[in-house]
Amino acid sequence: MFASVLAGLAAGALHALSGPDHLAAVTPLSIQNRRAWRVGLRWGLGHALGVASMGGLLLAFQHLLDLERFSWWSERLVGIVLIGLGVWGLRRATSRWVHSHHHRHEDDAHAHIHFHPPGHDDSSAAHRHSHTAVALGLLHGFAGTTHLFGLIPALALPTHLAAVYLCGYGSGNLLAMGGFAWLVGWAGARLSDWGVQAYRLGLGVASAGAIAVGAVWLVA
Repeated sequence: MFASVLAGLAAGALHALSGPDHLAAVTPLSIQNRRAWRVGLRWGLGHALGVASMGGLLLAFQHLLDLERFSWWSERLVGIVLIGLGVWGLRRATSRWVHSHHHRHEDDAHAHIHFHPPGHDDSSAAHRHSHTAVALGLLHGFAGTTHLFGLIPALALPTHLAAVYLCGYGSGNLLAMGGFAWLVGWAGARLSDWGVQAYRLGLGVASAGAIAVGAVWLVA
């Protein structure tokens, strides 16, 4: 049972971190997010729901569903969404509403970058970003079939061990993307310490990366 858990954790983490489309989607939402790890966890949750839904569709409509065609369209949609996310990030990075605030935590003052257009509310923006992360994870769960190969070992296991493996797979997915998002958020916070221009550059690079990966997904 312990081996099944470890195998599931490793497979889930490897799948999450080995997809450039996964990383490109999470990075622009995570940079300079004080709770960036939540973005990764919510993406992982959406991905798990997408994979489960795909599995359910295959079981229910295995003779009617053209998996290859469905996957092809899903992959193209991922490319379009990544390009849109990248454009959003570039607009944010170049916006005149991006500026720096100094906050004092205990005895140390730190600069944090904020985006404040007229009528902007930080809590509502964070709420929208959370929904976006879940939606992106859900879309990635539907797109492609590579994640299904990570689930194949469960077919060769007894029922109780298969359930343990699948729980480990989902947990590995969540933990890996949560950790990656936290790392991106930490890097964004360090950029904030260096000033607005450094933050703009970091977000711009992340957004350009999302556009590049999205373009590859459309043409490859």
